[in-house]
Parts: sequence; C-alpha cells; structure tokens
Amino acid sequence: MDTKITPAEIRGKEFSRVMSGYKKAEVNEFLEELATQTELLLATTKELEKQIQEKDKKLDDLDEQKDLLRKTLILAEKIKDETINNAKNEAENIIKDAEISSREKVKKAKDYLSILEHDFINLKEKKMQFIVNFKSQLNAMLEILERNIQQESSEPKKKSNIEIKGEKTL
Repeated sequence: MDTKITPAEIRGKEFSRVMSGYKKAEVNEFLEELATQTELLLATTKELEKQIQEKDKKLDDLDEQKDLLRKTLILAEKIKDETINNAKNEAENIIKDAEISSREKVKKAKDYLSILEHDFINLKEKKMQFIVNFKSQLNAMLEILERNIQQESSEPKKKSNIEIKGEKTL
C-alpha cells in the first residue's frame, strides 16, 4: 500500500450502515484518536526528516571539512618535504662553497708561504753575500792598515815640514 491516509481522511471517513454494526460513537472516538496519533506521527516524522536533513547537511559539511583537512595535511606534508629538501640543498651548497673557499684560502696561504720561503732564502743568500763582501773589505782594509804600519815602522823617521822650516830659520 503506497497510498497515505491523512488525519483529515480518517476524521471524515463515513461507513455504511448495517443493522448489526459497531457503535457509531466508539468508532468516531477511535477514528479521532487514530487521526490524532497519525497527526503526531506525521509531525514527528516531519521533524525527524528535518533533523535527518540537517544531520545530512552537517555530515556533508563535515565531509567537506574532512576533505579540506586531508588536502591541507597533504599540502603541509608536501611543503614540509620541499622545505626539508630546499634546506638540505642549501646546506650542501653552503658546505660546497665553504670547501671551495677554504681550498682557495689554503692555496693562497701555501702560495704566500712559498713566496715567504723564497724571500727568506734570498735574504739568507744576500746576508751571506753581504757578510762575505764585508769580510773581504775588512780584510782588504786590514791589509792596507798593516802595510801602512809596516811602512811607517820601516822608514826612517822623516822630519815634519814644521821641523824642517824651524831649522832653516836658525
């Protein structure tokens, strides 16, 4: 039975009369009570259907929120992974740059040390040359001095010009 009976149809229902029928007042009273209960059931059904629709709407909203949260979590995970990868790449680049820079600085330091060592060796050689030259000049001067001393001691004493002049005037 797909046909719905309304409370108004129950109240307005007329039955045919027969001799040995039911009491009209009892039937009417029963029909009234049946109509009232049907009204209550219909009102309750409408209220329940309304609540079901609201719950369905809330479920749909929750499903949308759940879907949005899921998408947000996926996006957050993706951003986290990208951030970690970017940080790793940046760290690797910083390390590579630092290694290159340190190698360049070590090379410059070694080159500078090599130059200093070369300069040190040159200075040592120049010092030795200076000492040898200075020694030979000192030796030469000592020889000259010794010769002068020997000449002075081997020559008879000459009179100085002053002594010679003084003798002439006498």
